[in-house]
Amino acid sequence: MNDYKHVVYWQETETVERQPALRDTVECDVCIVGGGYTGLWTAYFLKQAEPALDIRIVEANYSGYGASGRADGFATPTIGKDIQALVEQFGAQRALEASQAVGRSILEIGRFTRRNKVDAEYEANDYLMVATDRAQLRRLEQDRELAIRLGGAAPPEILSRDEAQSVIGSPAVLAAMRTGGALVNPFKLARGLARVVREQGTVIHDDTPAIRVEPGVRTTVVTPGGRITADKVVLATNVHMRAFRPFRHKVVPVWTYALMSEPLTEEQLDRVAWAGREGMVEAKTFLTCARLTRDNRLMFAGGPAPYYYGGDTRQRNMNRAKVYQEIHREFLRFFPMWGDITFGYAYGGTADIVRDYAPHFGTLGRGIHYGYGFCGNGIAATHTGGKVLRDLVLGKDSEYSRLLFVDDEHRKQPAPFPPEPLLYVGARAVSRLMEWKEARA
Repeated sequence: MNDYKHVVYWQETETVERQPALRDTVECDVCIVGGGYTGLWTAYFLKQAEPALDIRIVEANYSGYGASGRADGFATPTIGKDIQALVEQFGAQRALEASQAVGRSILEIGRFTRRNKVDAEYEANDYLMVATDRAQLRRLEQDRELAIRLGGAAPPEILSRDEAQSVIGSPAVLAAMRTGGALVNPFKLARGLARVVREQGTVIHDDTPAIRVEPGVRTTVVTPGGRITADKVVLATNVHMRAFRPFRHKVVPVWTYALMSEPLTEEQLDRVAWAGREGMVEAKTFLTCARLTRDNRLMFAGGPAPYYYGGDTRQRNMNRAKVYQEIHREFLRFFPMWGDITFGYAYGGTADIVRDYAPHFGTLGRGIHYGYGFCGNGIAATHTGGKVLRDLVLGKDSEYSRLLFVDDEHRKQPAPFPPEPLLYVGARAVSRLMEWKEARA
């Protein structure tokens, strides 16, 4: 029997000093609801543009507690689960612009960590999209063809079995394609970003959930201990956007899980070729991914991405023995030579899934703005999203406010998710359908 710690490994790599909760009635220029990456980057870019702005962030727990601090740490240029659908809707040029914007964010996050002395364990070492069967190889080929269609940088080459295994020595890998990206410690990035934002003058109220938002000439955010009235409000709460009426049927929380090992010995590391320490991602919808941490722990994640009835996001879902058994079986398929590795941590978190699998930013009117829908690919995209929300809040027509992420008259809105029990039944059916389609691709 595995003796896992069902706590998020990343959250044990740095201590947390909570900021005081709101216990008063106050006013400010901008109130941001949600202290994860989206809210923090928005505050950071707003302060850079307008240092005099009085900005407050209300966070239900603390920055890095939610999805931002539970991520696998892959900073990728991903702008949605289905880039082909975005090309069909918006055209190749607009899809390329969005992809390039998120790609720049990967580099800019690295510069941010160096400039502000944020020890986020940033490693600009790319990642490898790998195929383990013919269907996945065809997906790599389709992705490369799409990259050629989009133009921009030279398209990546598909590595043969021997070439791919010389990069990451897994016998399961049949082919691979190198993609630009970076690895980070997601929790340290969130905590470091929160520290920088506070140094800019933004006030963060931890342990301060938003109970409701009251629109008006000036919008008021109501919390258990106080109220904040602001000229502008930004809603950036990831899966918890469902708490606000306009988004109630636009986002659902799915759970993703990971195993984290104890530090590997030199002898264990020598068994597998992995000199470049690239991240590894399997080319399928319910992906498997793996990476090494700074202290040479192996993180192995993926497998099922379940939706629990009623959108259950309670922490008890971290203790799901069957899920971890499946992840461990996948791990042994990829790395049978590491059968003696001990996994000390088994944990999970929620990703905000939207119907069209792409982020959404926009304005509800009366100075209320929003950003959500990263579908588990938010480390770089939230950085780009912070610039989008900055320009929406400031009312600027810019290259960011015109990105395809922004909800306007040109963007077709997906149908809402159905209520329960149809949502639960439909989510299970869609999962099975995707697995069947990928097996036959």
